[in-house]
This record gives sequence, C-alpha cells and structure tokens, in this order.
Amino acid sequence: MKNKILNSGFGIGNVIFVVALIIALPLRIYQYSSGVIEPVTGFFATNDFSVYVLYGVIALAAVASVALGFVNRKKLAYETSAQKNPLLGTASAIAALSIILDAVFNINIIGTLETGVTSAQPSTEKTAYYVVIAQAIVSLLAALFFAVLCINSFMGKTLASELRILSLTPVLWTMLRMVSRFMRTISFVRVSELMFEMFMLAFLIMFFMNFAQCNSKVNDENCAWKLAAYGLPAALLALVCFVPREILLLVGKGDIIYTESVTEFSDLAAALFVIATVLTKLTVKAPESTDAESSDSTAPKTDDASVNEITE
Repeated sequence: MKNKILNSGFGIGNVIFVVALIIALPLRIYQYSSGVIEPVTGFFATNDFSVYVLYGVIALAAVASVALGFVNRKKLAYETSAQKNPLLGTASAIAALSIILDAVFNINIIGTLETGVTSAQPSTEKTAYYVVIAQAIVSLLAALFFAVLCINSFMGKTLASELRILSLTPVLWTMLRMVSRFMRTISFVRVSELMFEMFMLAFLIMFFMNFAQCNSKVNDENCAWKLAAYGLPAALLALVCFVPREILLLVGKGDIIYTESVTEFSDLAAALFVIATVLTKLTVKAPESTDAESSDSTAPKTDDASVNEITE
C-alpha cells in the first residue's frame, strides 16, 4: 500500500493540491478573523489582497488539475483488481458515518417542517420540504454504499457489478445537497462561502459519477483521469469550507462564521474519500508494448550466417 501511494499516477497534481491547500486555509481563516467577511450576510466587507489571492489559488489549482488530468488521460488507469485497501476502507467508513449524521440531521428537519407545510405556503417552501425528505432517504442509501465499499476494501474483495445501481446514490445525494443550496434566497455569487460550496458540490457530482463508472466498469474507458481532475478541486474546496469553520468553532469564535453555512462533516469525509481514491486507485497504465517485447525476446533468434548457409 505504501509503495502504491508513493507511485500514484497523479504525482504533480497531488503536489499542486497540497500547496494550494497550505495557502488557502490560512487565508480563509484570516478573512474571517480580520473581519473581511461579514458574518450575517456573508459578503466581503472589504476587498483586500486575501480575496484575490484566495480566488486565484483555488482557480489555478482547479485549472491545473483538469489540465494535467486531460494531458495524461491516456496514461492514467483505475485499479480494479481485488486487493486490500485500508486507506480507502477507512475513508469509506468515515464517509458512511458522516452521511448517516447528515440523514439524522435531515430527519430532524423534516419533523420541524412537517407541521408548517400547508397548501397556502409558497411552492418554494413546499419544494424545500420534499427536497429534505429525498435527501434523508438518499443519504441512508449512500451510507450503505460506502459501508459496503468499506468492508470490501478491508477484505480485499470487489462487488463492482453488484453495486452498479447503489454506486449512483452518492451522485444523487450530492445533487440534492446542491438543490437545497440553490433554494436559498441570497445570491451565491456574492457570498464566497456559498459559492465555494456550490463549486465543491459541482465537482463532487462529476467525481462520484466517474467513480461509479470506473468502479462498476461501465463505459469507463479513459475515465480514470477525471477522478483526479474533478476530485482534487472538490477536495480543496471541501477542506476550505470545513477546516476554517471548525477551527473557529474550537477557539470559540463561531459568531464570526457566516450564519447560513454550518459545519458539515460530510464535506470533510468527501475530501478524505477523494484523496484516498486518487492516492490508491489511480495508477499509470502498463506500456502496451510490454507484451510484444516479451514475446519477441522469447522467440528463437536466427543469425545472418545461418540464413546465408541455408540459402546457399
């Protein structure tokens, strides 16, 4: 496992991800602690250097990830052999637990919203109610998928064909999370926290869709590069959303965090799952000429002298 991580097929992209994360996290914490972000509205109170640097770092990291993935699209492959993968198993277990927490949270919301849903309410409020119900149901199915994936990873087994339908539940779960954010009345373009969440979820949708293809071997030709191209930007944005909030909460400064964005452990879990997938499942394809060269090397050789004797 250690050698596989060191030989990950997306080496340079992984380094760019780490560098971008090291720069982005302190900048985001600085923006909150220095009053650059207005806690109530989420708008930038001032446009200082950190705003442009943070946007630039995230944008450059995302573009570099997609570009590197596309350039190496024919070289990268998804490891499908049945073997033990403790790192992916651990990440899957964390994802399953965090999504269960998400389901419990939504079930609690259903109880509070149910009494207020009437025919006289605006259609947006009714839609929000049904979205929460759907998200709670899909969350349980997505948690089941990650739980099965966790068990298979630790046991070194694969049930790719049996999990084709279930592997789509993380995609649907992420889509419902995005829908719930679209229903907020505030403009996500002007609120950086909400904008980061929207782009994070968009990248996660593409990542989980391609993960389902690669893991289930359905139209998966030349799809492996997309796992890193879309996954690493999603992980970067997820950590930028989660880590600063959690740090501020731990130090007792939760009042300066944007009120509409709560800390969601599913963001951290998604980031860890993406990182584990890229490090342990994304590999470099074996050269196609290897088999041909080996067959040539084992074939009997005839020197020119013997050929000449035969012709004479």
